[in-house]
Amino acid sequence: MPQLDKVTFLSQFFWLCLFYLGFYYIVLKYFLPKISRILTLRKRKMNISQYGSLSLQQENQQVRENLDNILSRSLSLSRNVFNDFLSRTNNWLDHSITNINKTHYKTVNHSYIESLGTASLSQNMLVYHASSQKPESLKIGVLVNKMRNLRKTTALITPVYEKQQNPTVSTKTTKKTSITQENNKKSKKNKK
Repeated sequence: MPQLDKVTFLSQFFWLCLFYLGFYYIVLKYFLPKISRILTLRKRKMNISQYGSLSLQQENQQVRENLDNILSRSLSLSRNVFNDFLSRTNNWLDHSITNINKTHYKTVNHSYIESLGTASLSQNMLVYHASSQKPESLKIGVLVNKMRNLRKTTALITPVYEKQQNPTVSTKTTKKTSITQENNKKSKKNKK
């Protein structure tokens, strides 16, 4: 092997050691301190960034918790306000309905009941007069009983209205009763 020749081996070994030790010295003296400084600086920055990222994560988590707390409080407050408003509205509606029924619709309710009574009375009169099987005294007696029952029910429903009778309503009712009496008389004459 020519590399291990005794004449050239010593010179090759010498120059190898010289270049190797020189390169090692230059790397040790110049490059390694710079590399170590860069590594330590990088480590510090990483620690700072990790601390910063941890603090950022903690701050982000705290902001989320605060947001959740604020949202839950606002939702519960809005639900309470909505329920309160709904209950107030229901109370107002109930009060308004009772007040309107007591003041404005009192006469309307009475006249409606009265018109229902007269309508049912006239229908019953037609039915009783149309049937020829019943005697005349029974027909009149049934009508009188129905009239008494109708007066009792209207007196029970609206006793205050009778104290404050409206003249237009009373004339209407007297006209209707006079008409029904005339019809009764005519039907009696026709049957005789």
